[in-house]
Amino acid sequence: MNINHSIPEVSVIISTCNRAHLVGRAIKSVLMQTFRNFELIVVDDASEDNTGEVVKSFQDERIKYVRHGSNEGAPHARNEGIKLAQGEYIAFLDDDDEWMTEKLEKQLNKIKTSPSKVGVIYSGIEVIEDGESDIGIKKCPEYKGDLRNQLLKRSTVGSVSKVLVKRECFDKAGMFDENLRSCQDWDMWLRISKYYEFDFAPEILVKIHMHGVQISRDLDALIAGRARMVEKHMSEFSQYPELIVVHLKRIGKLCCMKGDWIGAVSWFKRAIKINKLEIIKIIAWCIFELPLLALNRRRAFKDVRRVS
Repeated sequence: MNINHSIPEVSVIISTCNRAHLVGRAIKSVLMQTFRNFELIVVDDASEDNTGEVVKSFQDERIKYVRHGSNEGAPHARNEGIKLAQGEYIAFLDDDDEWMTEKLEKQLNKIKTSPSKVGVIYSGIEVIEDGESDIGIKKCPEYKGDLRNQLLKRSTVGSVSKVLVKRECFDKAGMFDENLRSCQDWDMWLRISKYYEFDFAPEILVKIHMHGVQISRDLDALIAGRARMVEKHMSEFSQYPELIVVHLKRIGKLCCMKGDWIGAVSWFKRAIKINKLEIIKIIAWCIFELPLLALNRRRAFKDVRRVS
């Protein structure tokens, strides 16, 4: 059904690249929302498949399709979507994920009844391992309010697919860091937490699909993203010696999983320089945990991402 609203209340942004076989599912989940006053901006980051045809097959006036001439990365695509957005609220959906039908409605109800200092509402998720089982792992949100300390530890809020954000948050905190190969969401929530609080809709409102990833390629991105996060936020991380040690060791562990032993030693040395006793924990991890993870690279990748 085509609905023409002069000014949409919510702008939904999907960034996509070469996911013609998946993006249709994401788009359908947006169009099936019980809340209807939205625009859907699909930013195609120079796909070489028939992504454009899939998007254009949906006959809905709320859909705006933008295609880049060259691949610029997901952060750039999301930033382009934000610049085009007309809504007071902005929601993101990764092209391989999908929403439950009441996602926008429940989050809007929550943010409208929250204090003005709340800038972001996130939700619970169901993580589905495509091709392995129809049973997903459900994760409910836990933290709300001032999440600054939590976000210094890890990306507590998580995937962009989970959030509804006041547009004004980007005016205060800036756009997504286009130099980050990974951790873009963590960096964004950390910067927003300087100015706003967070709350959540307690329901499971998003399905996160895990599928055939290129492990070595993803590890490269994770390492690069983590490294930039550490350097970018070093002044804050370094206020908590035990915290910066954790981040340095995590990058070292990712390097181990990749087989980059020189890189691993470099990051581990930085952690040990702060706390010499960390050498015992690092050696123990290398002896007892690393070999077990290496037996199953897929499980290893998921475990590393969980601690990262």
